Amino acid sequence: MMSQENVEIVRTAYAAMSARDFDALTKVTDSEWVFDFSRAIGPQKGVYRGHEEIAQFGAATEEAFERFELSPIEFLVGSASQIVVRHHLSAKGRGSGLELDRVPDATLLWELRDGKVIKTTLYNSRAEALGAAGLSQ
Repeated sequence: MMSQENVEIVRTAYAAMSARDFDALTKVTDSEWVFDFSRAIGPQKGVYRGHEEIAQFGAATEEAFERFELSPIEFLVGSASQIVVRHHLSAKGRGSGLELDRVPDATLLWELRDGKVIKTTLYNSRAEALGAAGLSQ
């Protein structure tokens, strides 16, 4: 079933991001992948397009955090090509030493086509992401 295959692709993307394995991430994402982080409240707010810009986003994240891991805890399939994912965040600020260990309200909507991630959008709440995927709570 295509939706289960897409869940596995998204799971692989999370593992690659947490491991900071950009080569593995490029294998499951389209070369024109869009990472829409425009709703973020942090300094990296913006929309990143293509592997090069997303690599810059990753480098900035690595510079800011000694440890930054997102572990998916809930996959909700909208259409076969859209997956809403809530995750657990575990991070440690590089300069501050601040530890984060929580399930944020922020939720990601992943869109796939032909076995590749084409867009990932950050929403500030699970309900907002579900609505964007045409799902109800």
